[in-house]
Amino acid sequence: MPFASCFGPAYEHTFIMDADMRKRKIRDKVPMTYVTSEPYIGHLGLGGVGDSKGFLESDLRSHHVNWITNAKVIKVEPGKMFIEQYDDDGHLIKQHELEFKYSMMLPAFKGVEPVAKVEGLCNPRGFVFVDSHQRNPIYKNIYSAGVCIAIPPVETTAVPTGAPKTGYMIESMVTAIVHNIADELAGRELSTNATWNAICLADMGDTGAAFVALPQIPPRNVAWFKKGKWVHMAKIAFEKYFIRKMKKGTSEPIYEKYILKMLGITKLK
Repeated sequence: MPFASCFGPAYEHTFIMDADMRKRKIRDKVPMTYVTSEPYIGHLGLGGVGDSKGFLESDLRSHHVNWITNAKVIKVEPGKMFIEQYDDDGHLIKQHELEFKYSMMLPAFKGVEPVAKVEGLCNPRGFVFVDSHQRNPIYKNIYSAGVCIAIPPVETTAVPTGAPKTGYMIESMVTAIVHNIADELAGRELSTNATWNAICLADMGDTGAAFVALPQIPPRNVAWFKKGKWVHMAKIAFEKYFIRKMKKGTSEPIYEKYILKMLGITKLK
């Protein structure tokens, strides 16, 4: 049962599957392997956050999940996945053939073709270039936020591993864009930059992991990573809170704004 990814969703999926099979008393019948382009477990596309490497390696080991890092998935056939593994210098060191009855793949993201073809707007993968104000340097009337923007990898890795765009980070981008568009319409100089701060709650079935990265891209002012059953409960509570917030159409309740501000977590610089 291989899971291929370099970001949080596949870690969550792996641990949730493990927890579900343990509840069903069938975990002993199912070998699991985590396959990732990351140079090490817990890299997360961010160069690690706090001791994410130690935490996640320990959890995978204690849950009997094997892993392959610095990996490229070459092809997938019915019931079999073909993987190349590289050392940190980019030299091929091993080829794997993993048999499976179930797998979850998270392929590399790519921009949409009509946008990607606009010269000067996007990088070769189709992601939109933006400046510190979330505006394209060439096309001044185009602002961009979220997964579709071009962010350089935080560091060079043997297998390309891009930086993820997390929810709160994207909210900070959108907030900056709104302020900058208002300035542009009023004839003022653009003055607002997003913090790109990151908060993440990862559900791991019967436990969880939480991290805060301020900002998400290093070097950081704060890099904090913790795990425990409390994160699992916090994730459930947050999902209910977030859905209610969206149904009411309130993007940022006042108490949320000030609680996060007390913790030093803000959307704008």
